[in-house]
Amino acid sequence: MGNPEVAQLQSMGQQAYAHLLQGRADLARPLVEQLQRLRPDDPQVRQLAGQVMVIGFECSARRTPYTPAPRPAPATAQLDLVAFHVDLPRAPSGIHGQIDYTTVLSQSFESAQLRAPGARRILLTDEATRVPGTMPVDEVIRQPIDRDRLMFERMRVQVRYLEARAAARSSVLMDSDVVVNADPAAVFAEEFDVGLTWRPGFPDSPFNGGMIFVAAGSGGVEFFRKAHACYGAIAEEAARLRLFARDLRAWWGDQFALAALVGYREFAARTTEGLEVDGTRVRFFPCESHNFTLEPAQKYRTDELRRKFFIHFKGNRKALQDQYLAGMRAGKF
Repeated sequence: MGNPEVAQLQSMGQQAYAHLLQGRADLARPLVEQLQRLRPDDPQVRQLAGQVMVIGFECSARRTPYTPAPRPAPATAQLDLVAFHVDLPRAPSGIHGQIDYTTVLSQSFESAQLRAPGARRILLTDEATRVPGTMPVDEVIRQPIDRDRLMFERMRVQVRYLEARAAARSSVLMDSDVVVNADPAAVFAEEFDVGLTWRPGFPDSPFNGGMIFVAAGSGGVEFFRKAHACYGAIAEEAARLRLFARDLRAWWGDQFALAALVGYREFAARTTEGLEVDGTRVRFFPCESHNFTLEPAQKYRTDELRRKFFIHFKGNRKALQDQYLAGMRAGKF
């Protein structure tokens, strides 16, 4: 027979996790506090405590549901495909191997040339990162960047870009390891200001910060300003409570801020795929179709892959990106 004490602890952890998936930090907190008293050094308990803190953080906003309606798609020539990259001596996540991001980024922009040739390709970076003349980029925007707070700085320079963007342009804010797999103009054929890509099973970070759609107009920049302020507040609270091994401004914290501003509980309980957040219309797109991640051991049909707007080669999947680009050049995808 199994150890009844261990089984009880596992049950408590599972109950807490289920509450967190619903955005209910209030219900998860008593269970996690009890687990902390019983297993203070358990890394899984520490992770749950961090999730309770993040999901329970109050980022004040007025949130109401809205139903996205169709609208004419913009011309591809009115789109900006905006990547962010800064050369670093090591991967900021602490878990990924060393990667040649210059090649990865060049491949991402090459895919944009193939699938959205009329779109403008923009790189946000710092003052020192090397950008070879062969990189197929239309504009390089350089800003002073604190490399120790990379994700916090990324959101800050994204705000600066949106503030300076022509009002009629729409933007895709994307990681450097993303392949543009289809013309993204069709994504904007709905009424929204900000489009977030979401995935199940991540209670504290349902939205991926590496693929965000910002429609024309001022709604997107207002949302990003508020998210950046929320990000700073979450990072300060996390540092005070010492629940994370590193400063959230370095990694992951942007995804917490996006979810906190949308509202964890409101997102989990939504009845439509959109919420208005202080008047900004936020549309939720599944990663499955708009920010798809290939898994190395899985086989995919060509017709299945062709239906994905973007394919994200996260983490140590970069070798797959090289193979996929070769297939795109050959007309396979």
